[in-house]
Amino acid sequence: MSSSGLLPFPWNFCPACGQRLNEENDGEKLRPFCNTCQKFYYHNPIPVTACIVLNHNSEILLTRRAVDPAKGEWCLPGGFMELAETPEESAIRELAEETGLIAKEEDLKMLGVFSFSSKTKGGILMICYFVKKWDGILSPGSDVSEAVFFPSYKLPHLAFPSHSFLIELFLRKYK
Repeated sequence: MSSSGLLPFPWNFCPACGQRLNEENDGEKLRPFCNTCQKFYYHNPIPVTACIVLNHNSEILLTRRAVDPAKGEWCLPGGFMELAETPEESAIRELAEETGLIAKEEDLKMLGVFSFSSKTKGGILMICYFVKKWDGILSPGSDVSEAVFFPSYKLPHLAFPSHSFLIELFLRKYK
């Protein structure tokens, strides 16, 4: 475990040339370094998006995960951004893939950008949106086994503490 509390850099070898990486000081702290390529490697947070969606009764949409990590547990719709995708495109795509609901960019209101530690990824950069308007028929898809609207006072235990934080923040700001 590093001094920051995050997982250590997971690579042992340079992805460009295959040589073993050494720890070298980049002027700030020790980082993985390839002597052959003369390049430092950084373990940066991974960008993810999450959506807070309400129905006409102001109930919050949650999805039950059909895959690990946290298979069978509840969370907000969302997931990893793909290359060349904006955060808004990611949120819209993930919402449609997981729930069948369709939103447009103008239907999104950014709740905020937050950094969280992750046991499996080291760190994530969470970009959360309130989905003000949506169309479609709710149906679980891709890596989700259920998609259900819950009253804010009857939310089940959530798989990820970051999602609990986002819902609490949303409720304080918009309720």
